[in-house]
Amino acid sequence: MTYTFTCCDDGSGNTIGTIVRFDNVTILIDPGWFSSKVSYEDSVKYWSNLIPEVNIILLSQSSVDCLGAYTMLYHNFLPHFISRIQVYATLPVTNLGRVSTFDLYASRGLVGPYDTNQIDVDDVERAFEHIESLKYSQLVDLRSKFDGLTLVAYNSGVSPGGSIWCISTYLEKLIYARRWNHTRDTILNGASLLDGSGKPISTLLRPSAIITTFEKFGSPKPHARRMRCFKDSMKQALTSNGSILIPVEMGGNFLDILVSVHDFLYENSKNKLYSQVPVILVSYSRGRALTYAKSMLEWLSSSAIKTWESRDNRTPFDLGRRFHVATPEELTNYSGSKICFVSQVDSLVDEVIKHLCQLERATILLPGFTQGYPSALATMYKKWEQASKQQNLEEGKPVSYSGHITLKNIKLDPLVNKELEHYLEQVTERRDSRQELTATLIREAKKTNSIETFAGGAANGQPGALGLGGIGEGDFDDEEEEDNLIGMLRDGTTAPTGKQAVEIPTDIYIQEGTPAKHRMFPFQPPRIKRDDYGSIIDFSMLIPSDDDSSKTKRPSSEEIEEEKDPYDLMDPRRVSVKRSRKDDTKNNPSKNDENWDSIEYLDAVKNPVKRTESSSKVNVKCMVTFINLDSLVDQRSATVIWPALKPKKILLLGPAEAQIESAMLTLRKRDIELTAMPLNKDIQFDTTIKSLDISVDPELDQLLKWQSISDGYTVAHVIGKLVKEKPQAGKSQQQAQEQKQQLHRTRLVLEPLKTTSRHHHKSGSLSIGDVRLAELKRVLTAQRHRAEFKGEGTLVVDGQVAVRKINDGETVVDGAPSELFYLVRKSITDMLAKI
Repeated sequence: MTYTFTCCDDGSGNTIGTIVRFDNVTILIDPGWFSSKVSYEDSVKYWSNLIPEVNIILLSQSSVDCLGAYTMLYHNFLPHFISRIQVYATLPVTNLGRVSTFDLYASRGLVGPYDTNQIDVDDVERAFEHIESLKYSQLVDLRSKFDGLTLVAYNSGVSPGGSIWCISTYLEKLIYARRWNHTRDTILNGASLLDGSGKPISTLLRPSAIITTFEKFGSPKPHARRMRCFKDSMKQALTSNGSILIPVEMGGNFLDILVSVHDFLYENSKNKLYSQVPVILVSYSRGRALTYAKSMLEWLSSSAIKTWESRDNRTPFDLGRRFHVATPEELTNYSGSKICFVSQVDSLVDEVIKHLCQLERATILLPGFTQGYPSALATMYKKWEQASKQQNLEEGKPVSYSGHITLKNIKLDPLVNKELEHYLEQVTERRDSRQELTATLIREAKKTNSIETFAGGAANGQPGALGLGGIGEGDFDDEEEEDNLIGMLRDGTTAPTGKQAVEIPTDIYIQEGTPAKHRMFPFQPPRIKRDDYGSIIDFSMLIPSDDDSSKTKRPSSEEIEEEKDPYDLMDPRRVSVKRSRKDDTKNNPSKNDENWDSIEYLDAVKNPVKRTESSSKVNVKCMVTFINLDSLVDQRSATVIWPALKPKKILLLGPAEAQIESAMLTLRKRDIELTAMPLNKDIQFDTTIKSLDISVDPELDQLLKWQSISDGYTVAHVIGKLVKEKPQAGKSQQQAQEQKQQLHRTRLVLEPLKTTSRHHHKSGSLSIGDVRLAELKRVLTAQRHRAEFKGEGTLVVDGQVAVRKINDGETVVDGAPSELFYLVRKSITDMLAKI
């Protein structure tokens, strides 16, 4: 089979997406956008040439290098998505991808109350609502629509929900693993490539190609050692009464590093250290990432969850009163030492550096280095790298940074008078046109879907089928009924379109002699809203309206936290008077429980401002240290695990000059075909499959010795030579000519060799069949040996020899060489057929 592979480049010089084309389907994987070199308009122009042919989009990670362009595509090419394009990702990738998108787009002025905005907050939400969420190992069966296509997502071990995609057709199996990690980190299990015994899982064995990249690897040091170095660096910075700045990617390493910081603070709280150090998050998406994380604990490592349940019965993301969400300007309200997480986007990083690295002692901890790093951090990283080479410093050792650095300034001026009126008119017009376009596209898609459903049902004798793009009629109904679901549950009078249901009277005529079971009025059963977990109900229906208990004020989460602070280990006898909430608010501003994860302030019509970008040089004094905390596979493990899957070839995302050459040389020495893909160039790959029709000559058939194996199959050892089938005598010239024209299939005959005799078939070098331990026990017991089953299905003979069945094709006989050992081995081989 033939498939075409393309690495996309929008002008940034990096791979920002992958396109795989089969005969009747085109798949786009990980459409990214993160480079500051490429503007929004240029990116839209580039994708406009590719999106019309795309049928499916797959998202593997929640970082902007894998889905930064997705919302842009959905917003600008909506007709293709509603009518045809299906999008698949896991639930954490869908949720955390929103957070990454909000931070990226808000930092560039595309989302928010800015005069430069292009997309509304609701547009981002609708884009991610279009994604069909999957679970790990869940099969997406598209075989009937796209000629045997199936999609399966496996755990990649990089971020919550991060996936390795297995794309299969009838003749091809492609494994896409752009980012993966085989080891367990703080909150995640390793990638689902190896089973418990260290062998590759069978569903990923022998792929046609593995799609990956060697442009970046993780640290070869163990994760525990790197975490210990990270905590030592934090302790050193806080002991000197300084603040810590940690740039993180909200859809990437943020949650992992936050839990590591939480673990550090919990361990030191036993010694009453750093109990007053606040943890501050600076992000355009505020604390929404933590809200999502607390509802996705089943996607995390079970050992990490049990650890925190045994500590304080909280989630690893709940830091109590010490956690705050702030803007860069609000950092001055927190005096003294503090730990500040800042979203890894240019505007926020530059603002935080100006506030923390000028007036007070600060240490910048760089947990990794990526291609989309802000320029200020890239400059500091180069400084640390040079110093580490000159002084031979290890990771975690701080380097002093002093000097002028160019930082971006974002000036926001309120819109007034005519500018404000003009801006509001533009936003209103854009929203109205968007709503009208969406409604029109849905009506057309439903109309097309109903026509195709009727045609499919009439042709197949079935009531309905899927229409355009695999979108069923119920999919659009679900979108329209979502807002009116509560009303439908309370009373059955709300129609799917939001209007009051109208009952149309119908005349009923019952003929004489009609059977009793047909003498009834038409009955229309009520529609029940369902999801993956069952029927959706309105819980307010279960609470009596006159129940006073529901009106009682429940204590807020802050009040509960005040009653039980996991870091408060002081003797209660030493605490005389409890501080009031008002005094605590003055000295230590805390988050507003109602708004700490709200992004309503990004609404385009809420306090509109004029956004102006500029740059200036600022004198910065701080300490910089680098610790590789990326959850990525190291180079040695990659060159060992990929060959274990026995792929036909490995396709690298990006040209050869962007890959690590040593890894490529190692795999080539193991006779693995490597292809470094050029950017924006279609490369076609063919899988050679040839079908042969071979018949056994009657003379050879008499020499075969057939042996029975399990499930009624028989096998025989064959030695002969292949010759082309001779035309049978008596055939007409026309039949002989037709036989010659069948060039796509070669008919061969297996004839015996001239020296072949029955002696050649008496013994063979291969034994096949099924070893049944129960049958082996019966045979050995009949020979007066003590055979008994021990733990995990192991058969122990006379306490000296153990027989274990690893799988259907592998049986192990374990024991010291002895007469009994060879007797047991012979009993097993006697159960098999020899060829």
